[in-house]
This record gives sequence, C-alpha cells and structure tokens, in this order.
Amino acid sequence: MDDISLLEEKIESVRQEMYDAYLNGADDEDVLYISQKLDKLLNQLHSLL
Repeated sequence: MDDISLLEEKIESVRQEMYDAYLNGADDEDVLYISQKLDKLLNQLHSLL
C-alpha cells in the first residue's frame, strides 16, 4: 500500500474517532485535540498531492 492510501485510511479513522467522540458527548477539549490531529493528517495528504 502506498503512502497516500495509508494516509487516507488514517484520515478516515480519525474522522470516525471525532464523530464517535461527538456522539458520546466528549468535551470541547477532546474534540479540539482530535480535530487538530485530523487537520495535520489532511495537511500531510495535501502536501503529497
């Protein structure tokens, strides 16, 4: 599997993590942390494209 595919899988996993946190009533700090993690992954993907 290439780097882009692996990164896309990680992005989808973190998106699901953020959605699950939202559904479970996570506090703002937790959601912010997950969102920042997702932003970093999306920036990495953008730099590879």
